[in-house]
Amino acid sequence: MATITDTWQVKTRRLVSGSTLFGPLAVFIIVFILLSLFVPKFLTMRSVTGIINAISLTGTIAIGVALLMIAGEFDLSVGSVMAVGGYLFGTFTISGQPLLGLFLAILVPALLGAINGLILVWSGIPSFIVTLGTKYFYRGMLWILSGGQMLQTIGRPAIYNVFNGRFDLLNNLFSDANFRTSLLWQLLLVVAFQFILTRTTFGNHVFAVGGNQGAALGQGVRVKRVKVISFMIAGALAGFTGVILFSQYYTVRVASGDGLELSAIAAAVVGGVLITGGAGSIWGALIGALTISMLRTGVVLMNIPFIQADNFEAIVGTTIILAVILNNYLRRRT
Repeated sequence: MATITDTWQVKTRRLVSGSTLFGPLAVFIIVFILLSLFVPKFLTMRSVTGIINAISLTGTIAIGVALLMIAGEFDLSVGSVMAVGGYLFGTFTISGQPLLGLFLAILVPALLGAINGLILVWSGIPSFIVTLGTKYFYRGMLWILSGGQMLQTIGRPAIYNVFNGRFDLLNNLFSDANFRTSLLWQLLLVVAFQFILTRTTFGNHVFAVGGNQGAALGQGVRVKRVKVISFMIAGALAGFTGVILFSQYYTVRVASGDGLELSAIAAAVVGGVLITGGAGSIWGALIGALTISMLRTGVVLMNIPFIQADNFEAIVGTTIILAVILNNYLRRRT
């Protein structure tokens, strides 16, 4: 007869193996404790808000990337699409039409995402190759549109504060705090897409397509439509990230967002999203982005001679490998 201890161990093991958040949270907590103990000034409000503000771009774009990865696909063009969204928003805002700029900054990137999805389902070419090609095509298209010139403004329309201004409602509660309104948008988007992923038919289909495409087809899931919509969502969120970018820096270049797609994929992987698809969460992607941002802040504050901020990719790579090993180990525990 099983003892109470044995029953508790079995239930705990099932909870751990069945949770997509346990691994990412474990990594996050371990990193947080280590940095808090050994890195001077890590727990200051300035450092904490810096960590949170640093993921305003990566964390937002990682929402769409994570959803797409759960569906079993990748999008390497999101950095280029973000630059397109930022350019459209900036151009029309400078000309006095911010709402039109916001609309186009989301619509056009969504259409670019649809192009990615349609090429994928029509050609059968892996999404890695499709979006690697469109990444450079969209970047070239923006170069033609902008004439290769950086878009910049010294004006400060009120709409910039809406998307990435000072969040004084929260800042007034803490000394030296510098929270930005982008935090509010990010949390709203995470909650919304986590709900879509876990509480709607479309979300169930995303998991089904990523987990076993053949079985999903057998159950009547319209796999091609799910994939195209997922690409459109990733594109729209990349465009909105461009809005946040321009609202923060008041500038956008053709090269803006270059490499951001890999940071977003890293955040999703560290956050427990399976590279093979079929498992993961939006909350996990946010936790992954925060973990990577914490590590970057820790490296900067420790001032390690051979691991400078410019060489931070080595830390990210190590974290990805360790996170994948931990997540796979936890999933194998039954």
